[in-house]
This record gives sequence, structure tokens and C-alpha cells, in this order.
Amino acid sequence: MEIGCPPLDLLSKGLLDGSITQVYGEYATGKTSYCLQAAKAVSDAGRRTVYIDTENGFSAERAVQMGGTKLLRDIRVFNPDTLEEQTAIVRGLEGSLSDDVGLIVIDSLVSLYKVDATDADKRVELVSDLSLQLLVLSRIARKRDIPVIFTNHVYGKFDSNELVPIGGNTVRYWSKVIIMLERKTNSRRKAFLVRHPFLPEGRTCYFVLSDEGLVGIGQRL
Repeated sequence: MEIGCPPLDLLSKGLLDGSITQVYGEYATGKTSYCLQAAKAVSDAGRRTVYIDTENGFSAERAVQMGGTKLLRDIRVFNPDTLEEQTAIVRGLEGSLSDDVGLIVIDSLVSLYKVDATDADKRVELVSDLSLQLLVLSRIARKRDIPVIFTNHVYGKFDSNELVPIGGNTVRYWSKVIIMLERKTNSRRKAFLVRHPFLPEGRTCYFVLSDEGLVGIGQRL
């Protein structure tokens, strides 16, 4: 499924149906806008999006700005307050999704994990919760042949300047496609293809955050 931003669609061949895509990066790199852009493409195709917002970052005004009131009507938003609630929402989707749902978004997967992970033992338990969520989401994606997107935070490795996504190998395992976003200027962003089942790693592209959404460099509005 193409999301409507040519450079990003060329980078990863759009969103893969039946698979989970992880989009990670620092604050204000365009992760939420990427999710809304995908939701707009789904809405334009006559389908709806389930949007699990763990950071209270979903903006109805931004959704209307990007896709009008139709996009807003076509997004069902959940707002869990704990990772336990997040897990319950994800598990509940498996038996309750209507046939017109064409996309599931979690923005972000790890926000509540970071809040609840108070010690090492608790982190082990919570990683198990994340793994369960991703298992369920992967199963839904395959059975319904729809894409799933989750956004992720990053941290700097102690022994280098490298930024890596939270969740380690557990989260990486379930991510069939991984895209990293990087901020270059106030509106210009760079995307890196970190992982893909059939495309080479290291591909890059540039795009701009605009009122209308994600726009390719040189693309006419």
C-alpha cells in the first residue's frame, strides 16, 4: 500500500500488507505524521484505521489538516494509560476488528513501557508484554492482510554515538520493515531503510513535513 509520498513509497515499496513496520527516530522527526499519512491513504481507499495513542500525541486538528473531516471520522483512537491497558486493547482487537479496518497504528509502542519499567525484574516482565502484543499484531496483519505500524523511541549507546530503538532484539524480531527518521532542518527529514524482507538495507530518501502531510523534495503540492 502506497502512503502517497513518492520518495517514501519508493524507499520501502510502500507499506507491506500482512506485515509490521517499525518507524523510529528522535523527537519531532515525523513519526506521527508518517502514521497519519498512512491513515489518510487507507481512508482514501475507503477503509478505516485503529490508532492506539499512548502519548496523547494524536491531534484531531492535524488529522483534519492532512485529510479533512473524512480522515478524522475514519480513525478510531484508543488511549491506554498503562502498558497493561495497552496489551488488553491489542489482544481485544483480534476478535473485534470490523472488515473495513485497513490499518493498525501504535504511536508509540514503548512509551508506557518506559513509564512502568521501574527496575530490572519489571523490565523483563514488560518486554514479555511487548512481545505478546507484537505476536497478536503479527497474527492480525497476516490473517487480514493489512499493514501494522508502530513508532519507537531511541536511546544513545553508551560506547558510541549510535541511536538505537528501544526494545532490542524482541521488538526487532517482529518488525519485518524498519525505517529510521532523522531531522535535517525545521521541515526537512531523512529516512533510512534499516530492514526489509526483499530490499537492500541502507537506502535513503528525503521528504518535507508540510501542512498537507509528507511531501517529497520537489513534489508539487
